[in-house]
Amino acid sequence: MSTRRSRRLASLTLTGALLTGTLAVAFAAAPAASAHGTYRHCTYSVSMFVDNNRDLRAPLPWGWNESTATSTCYLANGDVGSRTDSAVTAVQRALKKCYSADLTLDGDFGDLTEAALRRAQTASGAKVDGEYGPNTRDHIKWPVYRESTGQFVKCSKESSMTPVYIP
Repeated sequence: MSTRRSRRLASLTLTGALLTGTLAVAFAAAPAASAHGTYRHCTYSVSMFVDNNRDLRAPLPWGWNESTATSTCYLANGDVGSRTDSAVTAVQRALKKCYSADLTLDGDFGDLTEAALRRAQTASGAKVDGEYGPNTRDHIKWPVYRESTGQFVKCSKESSMTPVYIP
């Protein structure tokens, strides 16, 4: 009887150890909670009126939160925009025009874009993390263009802007 109990105890111990190991691996492999909370990826850019002047426009990144368009979105290294009006291109344009970054406007948020964004975050007083989000949006300057001519006018903060059109 004691041999049978010993075997059963050993079997239960082994089963418990295997189960614990399996759960530990599953827990370690589970994706981490998003550091961005409910923010969504920025997917396109929206033209913004600047200083309540209908002829002054600045493109800023926007995304969707469920069924609502929002500027509360984020971008990080590895994000790619497929169009010239992509969110990544809007950030690259701001970094190039307002922070003299040597970037190609290719819609690819790679290492060069991340490094340029970190420099802009440092210069503007934003949290330096190399990612674009609401904190960066509020701190960096955006290039402003004259709608009638396409001419660059100045760099401006997002706080002086209102959306022209939200799809």
